[in-house]
Amino acid sequence: MRKNSLPSLRFRQSGASALALLLVLILAALGGVLRPSPTQKLERDVRSAEALLLAKEALLGYAVAYPESRPERQRFVPGHLPCPDTGNTLENEGAESGTCGSRGVSVIGHFPWRSLGVPPPRDGSGECLWYAVSGNYKANPKADLLNPDTAGLFKIVAADGHTLIADEVVAVLFAPGEPLEGQSRRHIKGECRWDYSARAFLDAFRGIDNSAPNGAAEGESRFIVAEAQAGFNDRLLWITRDALFSHVRARLPDDALFAEDIPDTEDTLALTQRVAACLIRFGERNAHKRLPWASPLTMGSSAPDTFHYEKFHDKENLLAGRAPYAVARSQNVLESDLGNWTGCAANSQSSVPCRLLIAEKCADFAPVSGGDDSLRNSKDGWWDKWKDHLFYVVSPGFAPTDAPAVDCAATPDECLRVNGAPYAAAVIFAGDALAGQTRDTREKRMTAANYLEGENARTVRDGGQTLEWAGNDRIACIAGPDAGHPGFRLVANCGRQDCRARAAVLGSCLENAGRDCAILRAALEGCACRGATDTLFSAECQNDVAARSFVCRRALSDLRACAA
Repeated sequence: MRKNSLPSLRFRQSGASALALLLVLILAALGGVLRPSPTQKLERDVRSAEALLLAKEALLGYAVAYPESRPERQRFVPGHLPCPDTGNTLENEGAESGTCGSRGVSVIGHFPWRSLGVPPPRDGSGECLWYAVSGNYKANPKADLLNPDTAGLFKIVAADGHTLIADEVVAVLFAPGEPLEGQSRRHIKGECRWDYSARAFLDAFRGIDNSAPNGAAEGESRFIVAEAQAGFNDRLLWITRDALFSHVRARLPDDALFAEDIPDTEDTLALTQRVAACLIRFGERNAHKRLPWASPLTMGSSAPDTFHYEKFHDKENLLAGRAPYAVARSQNVLESDLGNWTGCAANSQSSVPCRLLIAEKCADFAPVSGGDDSLRNSKDGWWDKWKDHLFYVVSPGFAPTDAPAVDCAATPDECLRVNGAPYAAAVIFAGDALAGQTRDTREKRMTAANYLEGENARTVRDGGQTLEWAGNDRIACIAGPDAGHPGFRLVANCGRQDCRARAAVLGSCLENAGRDCAILRAALEGCACRGATDTLFSAECQNDVAARSFVCRRALSDLRACAA
């Protein structure tokens, strides 16, 4: 029996070894699935990157075309971003939510692929994308301001949790990857699992939770990027404020905000000239031909209501500030016959009868469609979202009082001086922030010097009566009635300077090796060739007078073109 048992044992041992080897091969094969090869990992990363890029382009397209996408949006400006899909019905999965959160509060949810007209973009693991939108940029409820100075509320930080990668971010897209330990994702039909729990998809790392943006109005949020590792596999792509507005400006008409000349029809007036035209209408419709007081620079409301349209009301005896939306105190003195002012008492700033910049009082602000919301917007929404860029100065001779306005030609000392010429009033449009100017906080937006330059900043801050061509400030003047003109006149660009003549003077000084030519460069501020002067006075060009490098010769050519 013992002899006969040996072959059987050897057979059993041989069979066990074969099973063990088969088990090892199976585990190895499974390991290949669970731990993808470098090629498989690269393919998954490429699919994730492609999905993120597709989603980013769709968001930028939405922002640029926002006023054109639906009839009811025509009165608003470009730059708005959609709400995420935060919980739609199965049939409407992937559509932007009609509203998302409170005003100014950032929101996270599913990427709204259906509203953006794209198939649901999926990452390398097959998961649909997630999307966070800054509370200052979401389409509903809208913020009080939306322009290149509006802060992006997101920051992107590196794997150490501190190093800043991107600032002023307005939107973040997430490829969530496969579920990690502790993440349970429900799959109830639909394209994207029909699970709205961000924590089931997005990860926390170094104390930063990608699934939970700040829930405070205008609150700042941080999101983290890192290499895939245990406990983290999110992939992110984002849109900065500058990237968004570079796309918006590519479609923005040159004269949407300020017109160099009076156009043929008032329907095409730019924002600054529209505001001036509404102020003129107020002056034309009262017996004394006077204009409203200004609105204060400083506003006391907290976020997100600091720059609410009703905060822009006139203040008694204030000659310089921002353009007034409501003019109760001025109307109480002047009783202008402009539309229905019934019920507009001096203490009713927020009531509809006291509003000047609405269609009822001013045709230039006629909305495209009706509804209470349209009353606070100009025809295309520019005033509501850019109102912090507009400043207003009225002269003593035209400020509210129970006496006829003055004739600036006869009594120029009672009038505002703009580049030395007397005017009844002026509206200033502040261009992009220059070096040393920042407008990304509530406090900084209440400082005139962060918008205006030179004498203009001092006048608006201190209540002076002198404006000048300075920096990139642009001025539309209101000329009052005088002996030669019975009515008010809008001077589209009373701050224009002759760039050609000034460039010629500087060019002549340089060619003749004159002394102190540098002092002339300031006179070209705001001209197209202003940048060329910085190059010409750089150390490189100052030390290369004879040979003139390509850079210096190009700058001199630009200066000559400006003088041509």
